[in-house]
Amino acid sequence: MSSLGAPGPLIDNQWSKLSVFTQQILPRRSRPRPTRTLLLSVAAFCLLLFWLLQSSREPAINYWTQFPSLHPFRTSPEDVSILIPHNSTLTRNDTLPINLDKNSPSFHVVIPARQRKPTLCRLITSAMILNYPPPTLINYGKSLPDGSTDYDALVDKVTGIYNYLSTSRHVHDQDFVLVLDETDFFFQLPPEVMIGRFQDLLRERNAKLRKKYGLVEIGSDASPEIVQKYSQRVLFGASKTCDLNKLNMSLDPGCVTVPQSAMPPDAYGWKTDIDSDVALNRPRWLNPGVAMGQVADLKLVYGQVLQFVEKQRRIKNADHVALTQMYGRQEYIRELERQRTSNGLMEWLYRQIGISDATNITGAAVPYLKTGARYEYGIGVDSTSHIFFDTTNSKRDMEWLHYNNITKTSLVQMEHGIPREHRLLLPEDLSLPSPFYHPNLTKDEVTNPPYNDTLDALPNPKNRSWRNLPLLTYIPSASIPALIHLDGSRVTRDGWWLKMWYQPWARALLRKYMRTPLGFDVAQSALLGGQEWWDLRGGKGGIWTGQGEWMDYGEVCGGLERDVFEDGFGGWGKEDGSEDGPVYNQFGNVVKGG
Repeated sequence: MSSLGAPGPLIDNQWSKLSVFTQQILPRRSRPRPTRTLLLSVAAFCLLLFWLLQSSREPAINYWTQFPSLHPFRTSPEDVSILIPHNSTLTRNDTLPINLDKNSPSFHVVIPARQRKPTLCRLITSAMILNYPPPTLINYGKSLPDGSTDYDALVDKVTGIYNYLSTSRHVHDQDFVLVLDETDFFFQLPPEVMIGRFQDLLRERNAKLRKKYGLVEIGSDASPEIVQKYSQRVLFGASKTCDLNKLNMSLDPGCVTVPQSAMPPDAYGWKTDIDSDVALNRPRWLNPGVAMGQVADLKLVYGQVLQFVEKQRRIKNADHVALTQMYGRQEYIRELERQRTSNGLMEWLYRQIGISDATNITGAAVPYLKTGARYEYGIGVDSTSHIFFDTTNSKRDMEWLHYNNITKTSLVQMEHGIPREHRLLLPEDLSLPSPFYHPNLTKDEVTNPPYNDTLDALPNPKNRSWRNLPLLTYIPSASIPALIHLDGSRVTRDGWWLKMWYQPWARALLRKYMRTPLGFDVAQSALLGGQEWWDLRGGKGGIWTGQGEWMDYGEVCGGLERDVFEDGFGGWGKEDGSEDGPVYNQFGNVVKGG
C-alpha cells in the first residue's frame, strides 16, 4: 500500500487518461495574435483617455445662455418671400383699397455720400440700369463743422446709417437693406438675382451651422420651443487679408478664429493660404465695405459699431475694426460652446484623422468677454464671391467672359492654374430676358424722355442676351458676382467701368429705365407683392436722401456725363443742345422743361 499523498501507478494512469480526454473535448486556445493585441490595446487606451478627459473637465459654462445668443427678430431671412410675382385681378377701372398693405418686404440700397462725384454717379447709374430701388444717400449735402477730423466724419457716417435704420418711417424690421459704406462699387446683375443668391446662401450656411452646433430648447416647460442654436443672418464681403494685421492685432480673434473659406483648400494649388503672396489666399476675412441683411439684424450690428467708434478716437477706420472684432468674438464664443457640448473621445479621434470641424482658437489672444453682453450677430462672409466680389489682391482671379464662347470657358480655368477644373456655365438665375428689350407702352402713354433713334439705339435683344454679354467672372469659384467692389485705384475704376456689359449703351439703357411705366400697373404690383417698386415710396430717375427728400438724377450727376457715359452726346437731358432739359419727379413725370 502506498504512503499517504503519494499516488500509486493506478492513480497516475487515471490522471493521464483524464488529461488526454480533456484535450480532446476542449478546443485549443489560439495563440495571441499581434494585430488583435494591438487593437485591444488601442481600444483600452482610447477608453482610458476618454475617462481622463471627462474626469479632468471642470464644470462647463453654458456660453449660449451666458452671452445672449437668441435674436430678437425671430423669422429667418431666407424664408421671407420678397420675390413674389403678383397675381393681378384688378383692372384700370378698379380702385385699390385704402388699407391695402404691401405684403412682401421692401428692398433698400443705402449709401453714405456727402457730395456728388464720378464714382457715386457711376454706382447710381449701374443701379438704375439694372432696376435697383433708388438709392438712399446718407448725409448727402451735409457739411461738417470747420476743423472736423477724419474721426468726426467716421462717427457721422456710422451715426447716419444707424439712425436711418432705426428711425426712418420708410424702413421696417423685415425689410432687406444693402449697405455700401463707400462709392467704389459697380452693380453687374439685377436685384432679384442678388436677393435670390443671398437667401440661397443663408439656407446653405444655416444647414451647416445646424449640423455643427445643434439645436436648443427655449421657453417655458409648458410650451418649449426648439430653435437653431446659431445661424447666419447678415452677409458681408470677404477679403484675402485681415484688416487688424495692419494695427499689430494679428492675434485678435477677428484674424485667427474666423471660419475657413468655403472654397477648396487647394484653390490656388499647393501654395494656397501658405505663400507670402496674399493673392494666393482664399477670401475668408470680413470686408466691412458692404453688408446685406434685414433691418432688425443690421440695427443690432450698426448699433454696436457706433458704440465702439464713439470710444475709439485713436483707431483709424474704427468701424472696420469694430466689425472685424465682432465677427471674431462671435466665432470664438461659438467654438467654446461647441467644445462644451462635444464628445471628448470623438473630438480627439476627428482631430487625429483630420476631419474635425473645430474652429481654431488656440492661437488667438483671449478676448475680454463681459458676461451678459451680446456677441452673437449672425454675421458671415461671402467667401466664394457669388454676390460680392472684392478686387483687392484678386485682379489675377477674374476675367470678362462671354458664356457662348465655349472654347474660352473650357480653357480659362486651366489658364489660371485652377487645380479643380469644372465646366463654366451660365448660372440658371441668369436665364432672364435680354436687358435690351424696350418697355411695352400703349400708344396713349407719354414717353419721358421721348424716344430718339440715335440716343436710344440698343442692340437687337434677340441677338444679345446674358449669354453673350461680357460678364466679370471670379475664376477660382466660377462665380459671376452681382456687385463689384473696387480697390480705390482710379486706373482700375476708369478701365473697368468701360468693360462692364452695359457699355457703350449706358445712356440709352438709362433712358430706357426712365421710360419704364410707373402708373397704375406698377403701383398695384407693388401693393400686391410685385417688385417693380422695391420700395413703396416709389421713385424713378433719382435718389432719396436720408431725410426723405427726392433729388433728380440730373441734380446729382449733371456735369459728370463724361465720366459716366463717355459717348460725346453731352449733358443729361440736354442731348439735343437745349439749355434746359426736362426734370422728372420721383414718379417719372416731367416737372420742368420737356
